[in-house]
Amino acid sequence: MTKILLVDDVYTARSMIERVLRHVGRYEVYSVDNGPNALTFVELNAPDVIILDISMAGMDGITTLRELRAHGVRCPVVAYTARTERTSGEFVALGFSAYVSKNGNLSGLLTTVRELIGR
Repeated sequence: MTKILLVDDVYTARSMIERVLRHVGRYEVYSVDNGPNALTFVELNAPDVIILDISMAGMDGITTLRELRAHGVRCPVVAYTARTERTSGEFVALGFSAYVSKNGNLSGLLTTVRELIGR
């Protein structure tokens, strides 16, 4: 079963996305609320895909991605954010595998996850 790590500091967003991913994709979904907890999780587990919010207090998503990569994490990482100051290409240039806008419609996120895991 595909293991997904969801990193978002907003509980309601994490909860909703987790439910949808588990139901629609039948994925094994884990969630944490910040970058340091994501780093701890990946030390003990090997997710197949990481969905990473960009705007988080403390360690933001871009810094978290850099730390994940520095620790040898090579799985696909999706930038999932409502922020619009960067383009999809800029997120990919930063090392993300894909960018999905937080627009309330989870179909784009589901499609991206499926593409990244090859289903």
